[in-house]
Amino acid sequence: MVDGTHGNQPLEGVEVVLRAGADGELVAVADTKTDRYGKFVFEQVPLEPTLVYLPGANRDGVHYPGQRVRLDPSDRVAQITIVVFDAVSTPCPLVAKRHEIDVTVDEQVLKITEALLISNPSRATYVGQSMGNGPPVTFWFSIPKNFDRVTFDKEFFGRRFFVVDHRPITEMPWLPGEQELRFTYRVPLVESAGQFRRTLDVPSSDVRVRVHGADQRLVSCNLSRADAADGPLMFAAAGEPLARDFTIELQIASLPFPWMQYARWGSIIALALLAGATVAIPPLHRRLAESARIPAAS
Repeated sequence: MVDGTHGNQPLEGVEVVLRAGADGELVAVADTKTDRYGKFVFEQVPLEPTLVYLPGANRDGVHYPGQRVRLDPSDRVAQITIVVFDAVSTPCPLVAKRHEIDVTVDEQVLKITEALLISNPSRATYVGQSMGNGPPVTFWFSIPKNFDRVTFDKEFFGRRFFVVDHRPITEMPWLPGEQELRFTYRVPLVESAGQFRRTLDVPSSDVRVRVHGADQRLVSCNLSRADAADGPLMFAAAGEPLARDFTIELQIASLPFPWMQYARWGSIIALALLAGATVAIPPLHRRLAESARIPAAS
């Protein structure tokens, strides 16, 4: 067991838990603590080739998994090094090394897919701060409040995020290194009026917005246009990284509607015109009748 924050020095007294199982189901089967040299040992472990073993360390409320191993009569010993880090709650060290947003105009909704490469460049685990009386929060997505269900590409991330005040948040600790997130949600066209506004959650580099299914002449954005001739309409941040709380503003001036909506509005207009014509006819008849009763001038 070594301390990754302070030059991989051995750590004494850290709790280590051994999990074992098969078919993806791992349960805790033993626990111990490291000695003064940072070493730990699990003895009398069943030697079954079908079992997978996963040691992990608990420090400052964060679990650090080690390497998965298998044991059998011909390979009875596995040596594993687990790296743990200090935990910090502030300031937030997270940055987005890449943030890609794909906006697809799909009849009555904007379908949004986002991909972020989140980096913790520090040598400590970021555990966040509590929001009120709730658990510590480490990250949230400032997506439009009228979104319709967030779906993550990896189910693991979907289980780690929950919605509070119309935004997905997580208490997941962020270890040093990089983590990629990809998720999809929808925004109703009627409610958004063709506008998509996305405030950045952390300082972000390589920010790109791609638009699919819309007339390029009717789309504007507060980022610079950077699309290629053979690709979708794209806007990108030029130069320096964008600051946290910078808001991307995308506007689609004219939006496609399903043909049923065209037919509905066409019927309403036709009825309106017909009603107007009906209202205009009686005065004309009355004027003609009145003129018929007036004697002609001699």
